[in-house]
Amino acid sequence: MNENLYRLITDFQAAVETALKLMCRSGIKMPSSNYEWVKYNIPGVGELEGGIKYFKHGAGCKIELSSGSLDFDFGELGEVGGFNAWWLTYFAGENLIAYGFRNYDDVAKHMKQALDDGELICPDHDLCYIANIPYSYAINIDSRNYQDLLPIHNRDRVLILYFHYFETANLMFKSYNKINKEIDKGRHLSQKKAFDMRIYLFTWLGFLGVVCEGFKKLNMRILLQSERPAEFKELLSMSDSIGKLMTEHSDSLRVFRNNIFHLRQDADFLHDFFARDVGRLTWAQELHKSLSCFFSQYRCCCEVHYVFNGRKGESDLIKNKINRRKKAAL
Repeated sequence: MNENLYRLITDFQAAVETALKLMCRSGIKMPSSNYEWVKYNIPGVGELEGGIKYFKHGAGCKIELSSGSLDFDFGELGEVGGFNAWWLTYFAGENLIAYGFRNYDDVAKHMKQALDDGELICPDHDLCYIANIPYSYAINIDSRNYQDLLPIHNRDRVLILYFHYFETANLMFKSYNKINKEIDKGRHLSQKKAFDMRIYLFTWLGFLGVVCEGFKKLNMRILLQSERPAEFKELLSMSDSIGKLMTEHSDSLRVFRNNIFHLRQDADFLHDFFARDVGRLTWAQELHKSLSCFFSQYRCCCEVHYVFNGRKGESDLIKNKINRRKKAAL
């Protein structure tokens, strides 16, 4: 690839990353797709930290950085760093000649040559990338300050355990309880409701087993002590209590989970788990509620940390505040 073109592209991409970090720290949540960005309910024009102006448009944004203005779009899956000849020329501005190009047509000509040679790819309409380099995604933008121990929202293993597994378990738990209340009231269940209740019960316990396994693999006590900010240590007692509670029937729950999510030969595991003299269902309900409290407190600690450490784009509270402010202005 032409050396000047490569330098212009990488400088543009670095500026985009700087702008995205600034947006995130100013309370603008990073999108997981260009469609999400289009639908994102924030003011179309506003200011970022330091009085930096932004202009939201279509699938992208224009930012007036102190070093100069730039314009960009998010990719279909939230990719960042995509470019075209116009955006590169606009970014270079008066420095275009210093980059070794005469004008827009000169940049476009070298880009076409790089595309023909396979050095650039253009998977999206009018969004090019350097070939053979992994995509960068907006949701993975890291706006943390130096020595900030709390991982970014999208890579926090505790939040991943919560959102991807416990939330599913919780949905199934609520659905199961809703039908179970009808039995408590003496109502007769239809065949379909009885079938649905069985699905909710088994799926809840299966995902609860996954959450327990994840909780153990994360070594939650060690994680809270050494891999999180000091204020997260207030969760240690809750974590320890959950650990003790899990040990009572964790092996039985693991067997139950394996039989739910893998093809089984018989239903003996059901009789074992639901044996009346053991009380594992009551234990599972208690464990579920304890985990719910733990994740709730963990998320509260995250929210406080995000706000006080300038990571407003990761905060749900800030996002809701921005949305309310925009609605009030309409």
